[in-house]
Amino acid sequence: MNTPVQHRQSMDLARFIAAFGVVVAHAYALENDWVGHLSLGLFLILTAFLAVQSMQRAGGTYPFVARAKRLVVPWLIWSLFYRLVMLKVVDGPEKYAILSDPWSLLTGSAIHLWFLPFVMLAMVMVEPAGRFVTSVPRLAVALTGLALVSAPMLWLHQFAGWPQPMPQWLIAFPVYALGLGLGLAHPLGKPLWPVLAAAVMTLWAYFISGGALWSATILTSILLFEAFWRLPLRGKWLPMLGQSAFGIYLIHPFFMLVTYKLFGADVMRMQAAVVTFLLSWAAVLLFRRVPVVVRFM
Repeated sequence: MNTPVQHRQSMDLARFIAAFGVVVAHAYALENDWVGHLSLGLFLILTAFLAVQSMQRAGGTYPFVARAKRLVVPWLIWSLFYRLVMLKVVDGPEKYAILSDPWSLLTGSAIHLWFLPFVMLAMVMVEPAGRFVTSVPRLAVALTGLALVSAPMLWLHQFAGWPQPMPQWLIAFPVYALGLGLGLAHPLGKPLWPVLAAAVMTLWAYFISGGALWSATILTSILLFEAFWRLPLRGKWLPMLGQSAFGIYLIHPFFMLVTYKLFGADVMRMQAAVVTFLLSWAAVLLFRRVPVVVRFM
């Protein structure tokens, strides 16, 4: 089994910045959203990379079922929370859409919650990937296979027109797998190889999408990861940032509603993003002091 690479506190800063990018993307809500794709890509690579590190520290085992169960209750709690919010703020027929949309079983009551069930299922890849990629030749086989498999998935992401969350899942799967490859490549001394695979995936995305801005985000995500990885940052404040990131992701749609209520629908989008982010961060810091609530953040 490969020796795990030590965790670096610069990863906590990367998670925090990725959370801000998600808030910005949702504030602007652009059709060709490269900010959201980039932030999501960084989130996915970090999540997968850290999962590989956890597996390596445990000697090659990864308790997929136990870890997935830990996400079920937060997913249900947050689904209930946003369901209640929707009942309060929505007046049209879409208020009850979740009751008639079977795809909502893969998201919950708010679309951004798709990330939780996705990670619950994606975790199943961690231990098999670690058991297979035990040498440099096997790493090459795995990354080549990933680059090939990503092409049809990216095509479906762009053109299939499937209901949510399938478009999100179709791009999240290859990027998460890329993060697994990166976590396995670092101990083998081949960190450049997943970058090359990301470059191939980005070329697929570029030609499939006709040069859409989001197509560059796969390669950019892994390059950002590598840049953060090399930052020699140390400080007690960094873990606090990293621990807040996922809570900010979960709660920020609520505070975006609060921001629009306070400043009106015509508020500048960057102002809305910053205010929403700061309110969400403050709420997470407060909730993390409550032992019962911290389990859901």
